Amino acid sequence: MATQMRPVDLLLGRLTRKAVAAPPVAAERRSAAALLKTWLPAIVILLLLLVLPTFVPSYIQSLVTKMMIFALFGVSMNILWGYGGIPTFGHAAFFGFGGYVCGILIIHGGISNFWVNLLLVMVFTALLAAGLGIPAFRVYGVGASDNPIYFLLVTLAFGELLVRVAISARWLTGGSTGLAGIPYPSLGIPGVTIDSYSFYFLVLGIVIVCLLVIYRIVNSHYGYALRGIHDNERRMQALGYNTWLFKYTSYIIAGLFGGVAGALFAYFGGVMVPGNMGMAMTDIVFLIVILGSASIYFGPVIGAVVVVGVDYLASVYMPDRWPLIMGAIIVVVIMVIPQGVGVMLLNLWRKVFHGSAA
Repeated sequence: MATQMRPVDLLLGRLTRKAVAAPPVAAERRSAAALLKTWLPAIVILLLLLVLPTFVPSYIQSLVTKMMIFALFGVSMNILWGYGGIPTFGHAAFFGFGGYVCGILIIHGGISNFWVNLLLVMVFTALLAAGLGIPAFRVYGVGASDNPIYFLLVTLAFGELLVRVAISARWLTGGSTGLAGIPYPSLGIPGVTIDSYSFYFLVLGIVIVCLLVIYRIVNSHYGYALRGIHDNERRMQALGYNTWLFKYTSYIIAGLFGGVAGALFAYFGGVMVPGNMGMAMTDIVFLIVILGSASIYFGPVIGAVVVVGVDYLASVYMPDRWPLIMGAIIVVVIMVIPQGVGVMLLNLWRKVFHGSAA
């Protein structure tokens, strides 16, 4: 016999369902507050960067511009190393290649429009990464599935090969003296000219857009698949993922953004030299990622501030001791905070504002 429902029961049941279905306002507020705390440092730093050129001398503005370019360079490499678990000795090849493509398009091609130049740099750098990635990943894991030694050697060889090409093609690249005379970009807007002051804001805008795009990539399904490959490639293969394709495409994406950083560096310095594609530049980006931390997204940004800042101070006060100073900093960081300066700052932030550390 079915139980009859009284009108009051129906009313109370409907109100109960409405109460259950109602949005948890308090939880939403707590979520918004947590989100604000998470992004508050980035917001504060962005506001400081926006007003910085007004209050500092031009050489500090130029130094911060270089920090932003190398921050993008470091984050692009961290797509491979931090998320994909793919160390490479040839990432500087894309940085230098992007800068050379930018300079050649301006000086020899007569293309002064910044947006056209940037688009072509991205296309050519992606094509280079796609071409170099196929033979490089054919030797990845030779001898053992997690052995990258041959991949490291091949990427190193590719970088040094591009250095030799840049030195030999003197008519195109300027040879060992470099490709000089790269002017500030033209935005193609009548009445708008770019100088060092406006170039700072142009770099800031491009770097922010690139960092946001990379952030979306590494926090998408694709990015989580890369992390899974980093942690356990065989398990990801057992789940049906084409791990070779994920690693190969991450190599292209990292090379593309490395090329964008190189193009900005070409505009910044006005000259590109063959060494910008070689092992010396790769050493710098390695230091940026190691010091900042490869385990958090903004780690290479912090690493870029440390490396470029120390480089500037050493060049002013002790120019002959730069390798010694940087070596000492690396030893101290590895011994005291092996996870990197970025993790240390993140834990400090969580202690102060969240009451717990990671």
